[in-house]
Amino acid sequence: MKKPVRQTILLKRVSTLICALALAALPSLSNAQDAGHDLSQQEQTAEQEAKKPGFEEALKEKYKLTDEQIKALRDQGMNNTQITMTAALAEKSGKTTDEIAKMRLEQKMGWGKIAKELGVAPREIGQSVASMHRKNEDKKEAREQMKAERKADREARRQEKKEERAERKAEKKEERAERKEKKGKA
Repeated sequence: MKKPVRQTILLKRVSTLICALALAALPSLSNAQDAGHDLSQQEQTAEQEAKKPGFEEALKEKYKLTDEQIKALRDQGMNNTQITMTAALAEKSGKTTDEIAKMRLEQKMGWGKIAKELGVAPREIGQSVASMHRKNEDKKEAREQMKAERKADREARRQEKKEERAERKAEKKEERAERKEKKGKA
């Protein structure tokens, strides 16, 4: 009768271990999917920006690309978004645009896999690509100023709340002292 009990306990332990391992693997799978999702959103944003006039000039200026490099990438079938992603990965990793294009087109690797292999965070590529599209520095300065003002407002509200709490605490202490005094007289 003891053997089935031991087998049952062993099965429970093994199944618990398998569940724990499966749960431990979920975050890494989720992160990999998030990285791919981040890049596809960045790719869509870059494609929208690429349709704006003067994009190719901005691309050349930001990533120091030549007309020949852009033409070579276009000849390989890359669109503006893919050229932008290729240039950003090349800049961040120190590789050439041709090496990145080979990884993408010949080895059929996704942007997330390329970034991972090169040791570049997908977020960095997105930030790099997005920064290329911010032509108006005044907007950036205005955003920074608004951010600083919001931070100052938050800090002022925190300070006000802190002072209000201190006042309420002092009032309660005073009330307790008065009640204690009244009890002592009665």
